[in-house]
Amino acid sequence: MKMNTKKLKYGTAATVITVIVIAAVVLLNVIYATLEDRYSLSFDLTPDGSFEISDQTKDYLASINESVEICTTVDEHLFRTTDNIYYRQAYEVLKKYALNCDSISLNFVDMTVNPTYVEKYKQYYSGSINDYSIIIYNQTSNRIKVISVNDLFNTEINYYTFTQSIVSSKAEQTLTSALMYVTDPNPRTAVILNAASPSTNSSNITDILSGNGFDIVTVDPNTEEIPMDADLMVVNAPLNDFSEELIDKLYTFMENDGNYGKNMIYLANVTQNATPNIDAFLAEWGISVGGGVVGETDTQNLASGTSAYALRAYISENDYTSGIPSETMESPVAVVNARPLDILFEHSGNISTVSLLSTADTAFVMTDEMMAEMQESGKLPDFDTRSVPVMALSNKYTFIDNQQVLSNLLVLGTDELLNSTLTSQTYYNNGDYFVSIVNKMSGKENGISIVAKDLSGGTYETDAAQVNILRIVFMFVIPAIVAAIGIAVWLKRRHK
Repeated sequence: MKMNTKKLKYGTAATVITVIVIAAVVLLNVIYATLEDRYSLSFDLTPDGSFEISDQTKDYLASINESVEICTTVDEHLFRTTDNIYYRQAYEVLKKYALNCDSISLNFVDMTVNPTYVEKYKQYYSGSINDYSIIIYNQTSNRIKVISVNDLFNTEINYYTFTQSIVSSKAEQTLTSALMYVTDPNPRTAVILNAASPSTNSSNITDILSGNGFDIVTVDPNTEEIPMDADLMVVNAPLNDFSEELIDKLYTFMENDGNYGKNMIYLANVTQNATPNIDAFLAEWGISVGGGVVGETDTQNLASGTSAYALRAYISENDYTSGIPSETMESPVAVVNARPLDILFEHSGNISTVSLLSTADTAFVMTDEMMAEMQESGKLPDFDTRSVPVMALSNKYTFIDNQQVLSNLLVLGTDELLNSTLTSQTYYNNGDYFVSIVNKMSGKENGISIVAKDLSGGTYETDAAQVNILRIVFMFVIPAIVAAIGIAVWLKRRHK
């Protein structure tokens, strides 16, 4: 009877412990599920944090103090469990916006189940809202932006099969841009002059400006007037010279009836024909775009080991670049096929000019004449090496009510400085520096540059050594520990 009492005692204790353990496991699962839903307890094991948002975006989210709703017209379960890694990444990125900002609410609405939900946005948005739309709505100001889920990805077409596939994610770029649009109390507009350009495809300046919260308007300057309510005008490497009438339109925009306060970006390209009218306009601002292409003699200053004309340029420290983050100032900028710039004067009347980006002093300029001579003789010409400016800024100022007002002209020696391949690299500083300069020109306090993310190799993979370690741990180490504990408990009970 004594033995039965002992067995009953240990049996009861074992049962109680089992019940407690099972209850604890169930409770922990419930707690985890609740916390996961609210705080996203998943871990991003990709090398570059592809499923996270950048510190830049987090800083911007911290500045939002208006109520913003992000409504995604996709069934959440389908979005979350899809086999497509890019859609899963977009889903995780979407969640991060609400998790990092108390002012943002995130909703997923299945249009087949609740087709009338989006009707409340119709008074603020005249376009169509369909399945796989993302609505970013500022409930305080009633500003709204509607994008497609497909806008979160960069795609390319296979011209052999005529199929389209996703090549990288721009989810964070697109979503942050939309948030900036609906929360910016003083939105800016950029007008792109639709002039014949030899290298439009090599420049993603429109995407960069749009991603930085600018409204984009495209104008044919030969048949349309440049809107005077725009803040920024972009002239992207016109193949041929502008007529005098078109040059007058540039003057009219920049002078702004003597009120100034306008900005212009001019991008050059080595394939342009002669542009004497444009050159005269730029010279008045103290900047000359020379002929030829900038090269580099020192391999340490090359951006690519295969081309002397793909080189590193360095940010010039001056009064204008003060206030730009130090990490932006310290990183190099890759420059490809740049035409040389010359600063004609630093100060003249109400105009000031400064170099913003220059090569190392081991650079040279290969002119057309030097190229022809080299091809004829088969010998390298004697290079005059020097530091060559490849980005420059000029401004004209006036005083209105005792306040200085500027019109700014930014000149880039090559539109390929903004090539999407270069602006998407984290090592080079092309996107961040350009955005910093444009923000300072246009008076934007908030602005960020976010690179696209290639997820093709972004999943966490275990190598053979890691697999062997995990096999040993789960097949031998853990069972051995459990067995040792069991034996210890058995021996302890046996000797009682």
